[in-house]
Amino acid sequence: MIKKIQETESFGRAYRQRNLHSQVVREIGSRIVRGFFKPHDVLPDEGSMGNQLGVSRTVVREAIKVLSAKGLVETRTRRGTLILSDSSWNRLDPDVLSWIEEAGHDAQFLQQLTEMRRIVEPAAASLAAERASQAEIAALDEACAAMQANLNDEQAYADADTNFHCVILEASGNEFLKPVTHVIRAALRTSLKVTNPTAHIAQSLPLHLEVLTAIRKRDPQAAASAMQRHLEYTWNRIQKELDANH
Repeated sequence: MIKKIQETESFGRAYRQRNLHSQVVREIGSRIVRGFFKPHDVLPDEGSMGNQLGVSRTVVREAIKVLSAKGLVETRTRRGTLILSDSSWNRLDPDVLSWIEEAGHDAQFLQQLTEMRRIVEPAAASLAAERASQAEIAALDEACAAMQANLNDEQAYADADTNFHCVILEASGNEFLKPVTHVIRAALRTSLKVTNPTAHIAQSLPLHLEVLTAIRKRDPQAAASAMQRHLEYTWNRIQKELDANH
Protein backbone atom coordinates (compact mmCIF):
# COMPACT_ATOMS: atom_id res chain seq x y z
CA MET A 1 0.00 0.00 0.00
CA ILE A 2 1.28 3.45 -0.92
CA LYS A 3 1.89 5.81 1.97
CA LYS A 4 -0.93 8.33 2.38
CA ILE A 5 0.04 11.93 1.70
CA GLN A 6 -0.86 14.33 4.48
CA GLU A 7 -2.33 17.70 3.48
CA THR A 8 -1.11 20.73 5.43
CA GLU A 9 -4.10 22.90 6.31
CA SER A 10 -2.05 26.00 7.11
CA PHE A 11 -1.23 26.62 3.45
CA GLY A 12 -3.54 28.14 0.85
CA ARG A 13 -5.44 25.78 -1.42
CA ALA A 14 -3.35 26.50 -4.53
CA TYR A 15 -0.13 25.89 -2.62
CA ARG A 16 -1.55 22.71 -1.09
CA GLN A 17 -2.40 21.38 -4.54
CA ARG A 18 1.12 22.07 -5.84
CA ASN A 19 2.64 20.60 -2.71
CA LEU A 20 0.44 17.50 -2.88
CA HIS A 21 1.21 17.09 -6.56
CA SER A 22 4.98 17.12 -5.95
CA GLN A 23 4.61 14.73 -3.02
CA VAL A 24 2.62 12.27 -5.12
CA VAL A 25 5.22 12.46 -7.90
CA ARG A 26 7.97 11.78 -5.37
CA GLU A 27 6.08 8.99 -3.58
CA ILE A 28 5.31 7.02 -6.73
CA GLY A 29 8.58 7.84 -8.52
CA SER A 30 10.84 6.85 -5.65
CA ARG A 31 8.95 3.58 -5.21
CA ILE A 32 9.39 2.75 -8.88
CA VAL A 33 13.14 3.43 -8.69
CA ARG A 34 13.50 1.37 -5.49
CA GLY A 35 11.78 -1.58 -7.20
CA PHE A 36 8.52 -1.53 -5.26
CA PHE A 37 6.83 -1.61 -8.66
CA LYS A 38 8.37 -3.83 -11.33
CA PRO A 39 8.69 -3.18 -15.08
CA HIS A 40 5.45 -3.93 -16.93
CA ASP A 41 3.42 -3.78 -13.70
CA VAL A 42 0.19 -1.81 -14.10
CA LEU A 43 -0.43 0.94 -11.55
CA PRO A 44 -3.81 0.99 -9.80
CA ASP A 45 -6.39 3.22 -11.48
CA GLU A 46 -6.53 6.92 -10.62
CA GLY A 47 -9.42 6.47 -8.20
CA SER A 48 -7.70 3.71 -6.24
CA MET A 49 -4.41 5.58 -6.21
CA GLY A 50 -6.18 8.72 -5.05
CA ASN A 51 -7.85 6.84 -2.20
CA GLN A 52 -4.57 5.26 -1.11
CA LEU A 53 -2.74 8.57 -1.21
CA GLY A 54 -5.56 10.68 0.16
CA VAL A 55 -5.63 12.99 -2.87
CA SER A 56 -7.97 13.66 -5.78
CA ARG A 57 -7.96 11.83 -9.11
CA THR A 58 -6.81 15.08 -10.71
CA VAL A 59 -3.66 15.19 -8.55
CA VAL A 60 -2.89 11.57 -9.42
CA ARG A 61 -3.51 12.20 -13.13
CA GLU A 62 -1.13 15.17 -13.19
CA ALA A 63 1.51 13.22 -11.26
CA ILE A 64 1.32 10.38 -13.78
CA LYS A 65 1.89 12.88 -16.60
CA VAL A 66 5.04 14.11 -14.86
CA LEU A 67 6.31 10.57 -14.28
CA SER A 68 5.61 9.75 -17.92
CA ALA A 69 7.73 12.72 -19.02
CA LYS A 70 10.54 11.39 -16.80
CA GLY A 71 10.37 8.01 -18.56
CA LEU A 72 9.15 6.00 -15.55
CA VAL A 73 5.65 5.12 -16.74
CA GLU A 74 3.60 4.96 -19.91
CA THR A 75 -0.17 5.22 -20.18
CA ARG A 76 -1.76 2.94 -22.78
CA THR A 77 -5.36 2.86 -23.91
CA ARG A 78 -7.35 0.02 -22.30
CA ARG A 79 -4.26 -1.21 -20.46
CA GLY A 80 -3.69 1.55 -17.94
CA THR A 81 -0.41 3.00 -16.70
CA LEU A 82 2.55 0.64 -17.10
CA ILE A 83 5.86 0.79 -15.26
CA LEU A 84 8.79 1.14 -17.67
CA SER A 85 12.20 -0.48 -17.28
CA ASP A 86 15.12 1.61 -16.08
CA SER A 87 16.48 1.84 -19.63
CA SER A 88 13.66 4.33 -20.31
CA TRP A 89 14.36 6.59 -17.33
CA ASN A 90 15.56 10.13 -17.98
CA ARG A 91 18.72 9.97 -15.92
CA LEU A 92 19.49 13.64 -16.48
CA ASP A 93 16.27 14.58 -14.71
CA PRO A 94 17.12 15.94 -11.24
CA ASP A 95 14.26 14.05 -9.56
CA VAL A 96 15.20 10.74 -11.17
CA LEU A 97 18.84 11.27 -10.22
CA SER A 98 17.79 12.01 -6.65
CA TRP A 99 15.62 8.88 -6.44
CA ILE A 100 18.41 6.67 -7.80
CA GLU A 101 20.81 8.23 -5.31
CA GLU A 102 18.39 7.59 -2.43
CA ALA A 103 17.89 3.98 -3.54
CA GLY A 104 21.43 3.28 -2.35
CA HIS A 105 23.17 1.87 -5.45
CA ASP A 106 26.11 4.09 -4.63
CA ALA A 107 29.13 2.34 -6.18
CA GLN A 108 27.63 1.63 -9.60
CA PHE A 109 25.80 4.95 -9.61
CA LEU A 110 28.98 6.88 -8.84
CA GLN A 111 30.98 4.94 -11.43
CA GLN A 112 28.49 5.73 -14.18
CA LEU A 113 28.22 9.38 -13.17
CA THR A 114 32.00 9.75 -13.18
CA GLU A 115 32.31 8.04 -16.56
CA MET A 116 29.86 10.56 -18.00
CA ARG A 117 31.77 13.44 -16.43
CA ARG A 118 35.03 12.19 -17.97
CA ILE A 119 33.39 12.23 -21.40
CA VAL A 120 31.64 15.60 -21.12
CA GLU A 121 33.61 17.91 -18.84
CA PRO A 122 36.94 18.09 -20.71
CA ALA A 123 35.03 19.23 -23.80
CA ALA A 124 33.08 21.73 -21.69
CA ALA A 125 36.34 23.11 -20.26
CA SER A 126 37.72 23.48 -23.78
CA LEU A 127 34.65 25.46 -24.86
CA ALA A 128 34.80 27.54 -21.69
CA ALA A 129 38.38 28.53 -22.53
CA GLU A 130 37.07 29.96 -25.80
CA ARG A 131 33.78 31.45 -24.60
CA ALA A 132 33.84 32.25 -20.88
CA SER A 133 32.92 35.81 -19.98
CA GLN A 134 34.96 37.82 -17.50
CA ALA A 135 32.12 37.39 -15.01
CA GLU A 136 32.27 33.61 -15.41
CA ILE A 137 36.05 33.59 -14.95
CA ALA A 138 35.55 35.68 -11.82
CA ALA A 139 33.00 33.11 -10.60
CA LEU A 140 35.57 30.35 -11.12
CA ASP A 141 38.08 32.42 -9.14
CA GLU A 142 35.56 32.77 -6.33
CA ALA A 143 34.87 29.03 -6.30
CA CYS A 144 38.59 28.24 -6.03
CA ALA A 145 38.97 30.83 -3.26
CA ALA A 146 36.08 29.20 -1.40
CA MET A 147 37.73 25.79 -1.76
CA GLN A 148 40.99 27.23 -0.42
CA ALA A 149 39.15 28.77 2.54
CA ASN A 150 37.35 25.52 3.41
CA LEU A 151 40.07 22.86 3.27
CA ASN A 152 38.91 21.57 6.66
CA ASP A 153 35.19 21.66 5.94
CA GLU A 154 34.13 18.80 3.65
CA GLN A 155 30.64 20.08 2.89
CA ALA A 156 31.66 23.69 2.24
CA TYR A 157 34.53 22.48 0.06
CA ALA A 158 32.17 20.19 -1.87
CA ASP A 159 29.72 23.06 -2.40
CA ALA A 160 32.47 25.26 -3.84
CA ASP A 161 33.75 22.33 -5.92
CA THR A 162 30.26 21.81 -7.34
CA ASN A 163 29.93 25.50 -8.17
CA PHE A 164 33.27 25.42 -9.99
CA HIS A 165 32.21 22.61 -12.30
CA CYS A 166 28.72 24.01 -12.87
CA VAL A 167 30.14 27.41 -13.86
CA ILE A 168 32.33 25.69 -16.45
CA LEU A 169 29.30 24.02 -17.98
CA GLU A 170 27.52 27.38 -18.07
CA ALA A 171 30.60 29.04 -19.56
CA SER A 172 30.73 26.47 -22.36
CA GLY A 173 27.83 28.36 -23.93
CA ASN A 174 26.17 25.10 -24.96
CA GLU A 175 22.59 24.82 -23.71
CA PHE A 176 22.61 21.02 -24.01
CA LEU A 177 25.41 20.77 -21.45
CA LYS A 178 23.52 22.63 -18.73
CA PRO A 179 21.46 19.59 -17.57
CA VAL A 180 24.77 17.88 -16.75
CA THR A 181 24.98 20.16 -13.69
CA HIS A 182 22.49 17.79 -12.06
CA VAL A 183 24.87 14.89 -12.75
CA ILE A 184 27.76 16.75 -11.12
CA ARG A 185 25.73 17.59 -8.03
CA ALA A 186 24.59 13.97 -7.67
CA ALA A 187 28.13 12.65 -8.21
CA LEU A 188 29.64 14.88 -5.54
CA ARG A 189 26.85 14.15 -3.04
CA THR A 190 27.31 10.41 -3.56
CA SER A 191 31.08 10.72 -3.35
CA LEU A 192 30.75 12.36 0.06
CA LYS A 193 28.60 9.43 1.22
CA VAL A 194 30.82 6.58 0.08
CA THR A 195 34.34 7.99 0.41
CA ASN A 196 36.43 10.00 2.84
CA PRO A 197 37.50 13.04 0.81
CA THR A 198 39.30 14.89 3.61
CA ALA A 199 42.72 13.37 2.92
CA HIS A 200 42.52 14.27 -0.78
CA ILE A 201 41.26 17.84 -0.63
CA ALA A 202 44.79 19.29 -0.62
CA GLN A 203 45.62 17.37 -3.82
CA SER A 204 42.32 18.28 -5.45
CA LEU A 205 42.61 22.06 -5.25
CA PRO A 206 45.74 22.42 -7.47
CA LEU A 207 43.97 20.38 -10.17
CA HIS A 208 41.10 22.85 -10.16
CA LEU A 209 43.56 25.74 -10.34
CA GLU A 210 45.18 24.18 -13.43
CA VAL A 211 41.80 24.13 -15.16
CA LEU A 212 41.14 27.74 -14.17
CA THR A 213 44.57 28.89 -15.38
CA ALA A 214 44.03 27.29 -18.79
CA ILE A 215 40.58 28.87 -19.14
CA ARG A 216 41.94 32.27 -18.14
CA LYS A 217 44.71 31.92 -20.75
CA ARG A 218 42.09 31.02 -23.38
CA ASP A 219 43.87 27.72 -24.08
CA PRO A 220 41.20 25.13 -25.00
CA GLN A 221 43.57 22.17 -25.31
CA ALA A 222 45.23 22.86 -21.96
CA ALA A 223 41.82 23.30 -20.31
CA ALA A 224 40.58 19.96 -21.64
CA SER A 225 43.79 18.19 -20.59
CA ALA A 226 43.70 19.71 -17.10
CA MET A 227 40.08 18.68 -16.62
CA GLN A 228 40.84 15.16 -17.84
CA ARG A 229 43.71 14.87 -15.33
CA HIS A 230 41.46 16.14 -12.55
CA LEU A 231 38.69 13.64 -13.30
CA GLU A 232 41.13 10.74 -13.72
CA TYR A 233 42.59 11.55 -10.31
CA THR A 234 39.10 11.77 -8.85
CA TRP A 235 38.01 8.42 -10.27
CA ASN A 236 41.23 6.62 -9.27
CA ARG A 237 40.78 7.87 -5.71
CA ILE A 238 37.13 6.80 -5.60
CA GLN A 239 37.96 3.36 -7.02
CA LYS A 240 40.64 2.76 -4.40
CA GLU A 241 38.33 3.69 -1.56
CA LEU A 242 35.45 1.62 -2.92
CA ASP A 243 37.76 -1.40 -3.37
CA ALA A 244 39.07 -0.96 0.17
CA ASN A 245 35.52 -1.06 1.53
CA HIS A 246 34.63 -4.35 -0.15
